[in-house]
Amino acid sequence: MSLTMHNPEVGQAVLLVARARAEANNLDALQQLRNSLLSQVGSSGRVDFEQVDRIEEGAVKLASASYDLVLVSPVEPRLVEHSSKVLGKLLLAVKPKGKLVVHELALDADSMLETSPVTRTKEDIIQQLKFAGFVDTEIDSTEDLSEQALRDLAETHWNLANVSHFVSQARGHLRTVMASAKKPAYNVGAAAALSFGNKAKKAQSSSDSDTGKTQEKKVWMLNVESDDEAEIEDQDGLLEEEDLIKPNAKALARPDGIKPRRKPCKNCTCGLAEGGDVDESAACAPEDSKPKMPRKPVDVVNVKSSCGSCSLGDAFRCTACPYLGMPAFKPGEKVTLGGSMLHDDLLP
Repeated sequence: MSLTMHNPEVGQAVLLVARARAEANNLDALQQLRNSLLSQVGSSGRVDFEQVDRIEEGAVKLASASYDLVLVSPVEPRLVEHSSKVLGKLLLAVKPKGKLVVHELALDADSMLETSPVTRTKEDIIQQLKFAGFVDTEIDSTEDLSEQALRDLAETHWNLANVSHFVSQARGHLRTVMASAKKPAYNVGAAAALSFGNKAKKAQSSSDSDTGKTQEKKVWMLNVESDDEAEIEDQDGLLEEEDLIKPNAKALARPDGIKPRRKPCKNCTCGLAEGGDVDESAACAPEDSKPKMPRKPVDVVNVKSSCGSCSLGDAFRCTACPYLGMPAFKPGEKVTLGGSMLHDDLLP
């Protein structure tokens, strides 16, 4: 596949990313490509090489924004499906507006291969580049793999069991794709101040200086633009002359010397609380709540307990027991305090 459409310019920095193998044809192809790129960039440029496995494992850290062109898997065999992690690190290494060229094997969208180490289509490759942060992604060219290339991949690199069956199914459905993408015009992590507010202030100040007006600070302003809101009713015009007369104490007095009604008392029984016509001169006799019944004396002799636990003490008595607070006793026994309870324990 030709790389003439992505030739670097003089003085540019180029990075080759591939998986170097022990085969002589792979190493020779990489060396020939590197020599060709060195002749194009000249003495002022440079061409670096890095293993794709070392980039993915984090064994090497690429310098940020240091390469104008990055070529990924430029020589055969192209066996690597570049992950988002690798593409994200390559995005950091590319300069703003720099270019990335990726070579990868891709399947047709309608392929029905039973067994295939290749799982992505060309649309998936474009989507992966966009997710990594690249822009202007496109497929530059595609090239179908020959039957001999499919057989070499199946036997040498993928070690498939039924090579002939795979070749018959993959013929016309497996191809090499060359996709290109660009880094945005800004570097990753760049920040810029928004100046549209300053432009508006400068434009206002320039217009005021042209007209000779001094700009005053406006705290707030009520801007009435509609016709309905423009016609505001005058509140003073709604008042009559008699409304403006201040009342005196005589005008506010009750007519005929009527006394004000008294407030109803609590638990009122005369009907004043209901608002009816009642004789306010009569005193109101509110009904008392339920009268307190005198507490019956506790009969200790004739004990009749429904629960049978009254005589056992407070720990066994219910909350409504009349014997609460009294010591335990035997039914029929009179409760008395012992003689020792009448003396202070501190005295000898």
